[in-house]
Amino acid sequence: MDEEAMEKKYHTMLNSGEIYDCFNEELLMYQYQCCHRLDAYNATPDTVEGFKERDKLLKETVGTYGEGLYILPPIKANFGLKHVHFGKNVFVNFNNNFVDDADIFIGDNTLIAPNCTIATAEHLISPRLRKHNLQYNKPIHIGNNVWIGSGVIILSGITIGDNSIVGAGSVVTKDVEPNTVVVGNPARVLRKITEEDDHFYNRGKEIPQEILDKYLKD
Repeated sequence: MDEEAMEKKYHTMLNSGEIYDCFNEELLMYQYQCCHRLDAYNATPDTVEGFKERDKLLKETVGTYGEGLYILPPIKANFGLKHVHFGKNVFVNFNNNFVDDADIFIGDNTLIAPNCTIATAEHLISPRLRKHNLQYNKPIHIGNNVWIGSGVIILSGITIGDNSIVGAGSVVTKDVEPNTVVVGNPARVLRKITEEDDHFYNRGKEIPQEILDKYLKD
């Protein structure tokens, strides 16, 4: 069975929330097929030719390619980013891990710092069942214009609302509302994002007017 046929067969199952054997031989074959392009991507050099090759490989590899997508290698993904759906102008820094057994949706203009883990997979609590490689998955939704700090862990089934910020080192165990800053383990709400943030940064330092005039038009 070719990769396209396997994708049609397994995509619904992997996103259904139902329990399955993650060591199923045919499923593993599909998984290997998804991952081989990502291995090639991670091997590309930091040259003009390498950057062009990266863009070509991303378009062949990811579930959804948004224009302006930029990912710094190395990057790891269980299904080679096949189940990751990127909006426009997304930046992903190096050493990120996408446990994309189920779909991961990432909105436009989102920034992901180094060393983050975004994991859709779950295993059973029962040790008697868990030892048989049983797994289920829950998709993750990250909104538009979100900033994920370094070393963040986002657990399965989470939704992060538009314009929100997740502070470095946070573990996100609950949904994050739009326009919210969360920090900690587990992540807690630090504060809401307000209109004052359009005019001040770095603990009250005023943003220069020329920057506001240039960028604060929408």
